[in-house]
Amino acid sequence: MVNAIKDYAIFLLDAKGRIATWNAGAERIKGYRAEEIIGRHFSVFYPEEVAARGYPAEELRRAAELGRWEDEGWRVRKDGSRFWANVVITALRDKDGELLGFAKITRDLTERRRTEEQLRQSEERMRRLMDAVEDAIFMLNPQGQVTSWNGGATRVLGFHAAEIIGRHFSRFYPIEGISAREPERELADAAAYGRIEREGWRLRKDGSRFCANVVVTAVYGLSGELVGFAKVVRDITERNQLRQLEYASELAARIEATREEEKKRIARELHDDLGQQLTALKMDLTAFSSAQAPHGEDEQNALRIRAQAMREAVDHAIASVRRLAAGLRPAVLDDLGLLPALEWLVDDFRQRSRLSIDIVSNAEDVVFNDAASTAIFRIVQEALTNVVRHAHGATTVEIELICTSTMCDVAISDNGSGIDTTDPHVGRPSPSGLAGIRDRVRRLGGTVVIGSVAGGGFAIRLSVPREAVEVPGTR
Repeated sequence: MVNAIKDYAIFLLDAKGRIATWNAGAERIKGYRAEEIIGRHFSVFYPEEVAARGYPAEELRRAAELGRWEDEGWRVRKDGSRFWANVVITALRDKDGELLGFAKITRDLTERRRTEEQLRQSEERMRRLMDAVEDAIFMLNPQGQVTSWNGGATRVLGFHAAEIIGRHFSRFYPIEGISAREPERELADAAAYGRIEREGWRLRKDGSRFCANVVVTAVYGLSGELVGFAKVVRDITERNQLRQLEYASELAARIEATREEEKKRIARELHDDLGQQLTALKMDLTAFSSAQAPHGEDEQNALRIRAQAMREAVDHAIASVRRLAAGLRPAVLDDLGLLPALEWLVDDFRQRSRLSIDIVSNAEDVVFNDAASTAIFRIVQEALTNVVRHAHGATTVEIELICTSTMCDVAISDNGSGIDTTDPHVGRPSPSGLAGIRDRVRRLGGTVVIGSVAGGGFAIRLSVPREAVEVPGTR
């Protein structure tokens, strides 16, 4: 029977460790034929460094003391190759207790060890991967106690594995969540539906709160029994803050659009209603001053002088109303479009200042949408206003509106004194104007650069996608 066994090396050693018998399994595993090995010391199967420290003799000593000794380690075949062996050595004694020798059984576990090592490496890679994940990933048993913990969980929740494993996961919930039995409901729902996803407040180790996205997945064994839950916790506080900022930005855009509509309405009323009334009053005064009255010549001259003064006052009032209406929302912007509105704006600034203003554009064929027209007009208006107010020594301003097939670029530059853009208290335009310009460009999906230029002067340069400024289907 022993000779027929090929999966185990089974042989006898005498009391000094010399090989006395040899089976087919021993020949297959170790490579020696019986006539080559019988009579030699069994230390030949050990690596040199192991044999040198006397480990084979130590094995026999322990087997003699304990009756049986089991070990695993590297062994050497005849050809010098190594294999991982499970070894059992049993002491053999006669009826008087005298040691006769040893029975030795060796199994080749190299393949099993290789599989175990691959599994260990796979588990190590998985552990490292899990620890590298920024999100908290951990396991719970069916009762909700933490059974595993990754590095992300330490980063998100603040606990080290030794501090939290074995504790109930309700530790992560605020008191109001515990009172509402949220932890129990999460596990019950995950067990019922297989997977749930929730968002809510959670607590870190230091007691601070954060907004979390939580995914709980039920884990079942091979026979279908619930063995626990896998839980992923993601800190979404910054994402929620970004949502709030986006909402605030959207709200600001709506407010700005509403303001523009209100400006448009007021401008129309000033121009069409009050302006017409003043014009009619002027016509009445003209008719009054030219009418013949049954008064003396001196009184009639005095009336004419007074009427002329009234006409001049009305002229000033009409001009002021029109300027006010145009400042709120120039009618030319709605009636004729962006480029004529910019030409009107430049003419108005030329008349009210001593600046030489040039405007260059190749966008005559571009049909700008209302949002882009308003934004670009207001940016140029803000820039020119700040040149007049703050650009010391400026004499010229250049405005460029250049569109390519994909982008539209706007540049407003002057030759005034430059500024130190690193000083928060000095700058053109004003902080609110600067923020307004950047916000308008951002809503168009573009970029803006504001600051001094080489050689002196100041410039505002913005670039926005053409599809964001052009009415669809007009190209």
